[in-house]
Amino acid sequence: MKFALNPKKSPLRHTIAREDGLTLLEVALALVILSIVSLYFLSYFTNSTTQSKLTNQRLSATHLANARLHEIQDMEFTVLQTWANRPPGALPNATKDIYLLTTEISDRNSKYASNPDILYITVTAYWQPDPSQGAGKYRHKVSITGAVKKNYAAASTGGITP
Repeated sequence: MKFALNPKKSPLRHTIAREDGLTLLEVALALVILSIVSLYFLSYFTNSTTQSKLTNQRLSATHLANARLHEIQDMEFTVLQTWANRPPGALPNATKDIYLLTTEISDRNSKYASNPDILYITVTAYWQPDPSQGAGKYRHKVSITGAVKKNYAAASTGGITP
C-alpha cells in the first residue's frame, strides 16, 4: 500500500538501494573516529586508576602518620620534652613499606598560643621519591599535628571511678 502512494523513488533512495556495502573511504573514516573515541576512554580509565592508587596511598600514609602520632603521645611528657629541647627536635625517622615517617616535637606552633605545659608533635609521611628534585625529596606527603599536655593522663583519670 505504501508503494501505491509513492510510486517514484527519490534519487537518494535509489542510490542507496543500488549500493551493496560500504566504500573503503567510509570504513577508514569509521576506524579513525572509533580510534579517537577509544583513546579518550583509555586515557580516562588510565587516569582513574592512577588517581585511585594515589588516593589509597594517601589514605595509608594518613593512617601510618596517625598511628605514629598516637605512639608518641603515649610517651612520658619528660621524655618528649627532652626530644623537643634537642635541635632540631626530631625523633629518628621510621620507614614502613614505601613510606618515610618523620616526627618533630616542639614547644611552639604558629597556629596556637605558646604554653610551657604543651608540646606539639608533627608527623609527616612521605612517599614516592623524586630524584629530579634532588636526593631526599619526595613527590607526596601528609602531615598530622597533635599535642601533648603535661600531666594530662593523671588529670583525665579523675572523671571516671571504677
